[in-house]
Amino acid sequence: MRYRSLVRAIEPTSEPVTLAEVKLHIRIDNANDDALLTNLIAAARAWAESYCDRTFCFTQWTLRTDSFYGNVGSPSQFGLKADGNNIEGRANTVPNLDVELPRPPMVTSGTATSVSVSYTPNVSGTTATLSSSEFRIDRFSTPGALRPNYGGTWPSHLLDQNSISVSWYAGYSADGTSVPAQVKAALLMIVSHLWSNRELASDVALMEIPVGVKAMLDSIRWGAYQ
Repeated sequence: MRYRSLVRAIEPTSEPVTLAEVKLHIRIDNANDDALLTNLIAAARAWAESYCDRTFCFTQWTLRTDSFYGNVGSPSQFGLKADGNNIEGRANTVPNLDVELPRPPMVTSGTATSVSVSYTPNVSGTTATLSSSEFRIDRFSTPGALRPNYGGTWPSHLLDQNSISVSWYAGYSADGTSVPAQVKAALLMIVSHLWSNRELASDVALMEIPVGVKAMLDSIRWGAYQ
């Protein structure tokens, strides 16, 4: 489905690689550049997450879209229902009942598992919150998804910009312990490159450095959702 905006509601509290790991990789044994390296780690992680379309350490995301049904229309138009393997609707229409949640993986256990769904029911502009008992959560698909209950449908709502808001948590772990090894290796290479090359331009021939970063990240990269 197409969404209007995707923002970090809560930033991760840890990074996939630590300052100590970065200093060991670059072979720095003093604290002179600790502040710079800390900023470079965050910048490298944010770039890599965007490139892979994934989340590494626990982050809360908030997505806003115009409708639960994407470009399909409202439930009053199509009479949509989730009924096992079948989707009821107007003839020759293939509705999409899934609300896809980008930047996987969704958090599957622990305290960071809450999912909040709010919507605008009508032109009054008042926001309502959808009870968690009124929808299903698929935490194990890529990307994660919300679906109405079997035999149910999404509630009627105003079809308007940012009418639907969904918040959820994604990431491999709260710290970097469960982040894939190729991600950690790529981040170390990126930080090392940024630390060594601090200028916008260079007299040397242009080339992409460090070699192999994208190749490693491509192994877990997920496609665009929009």
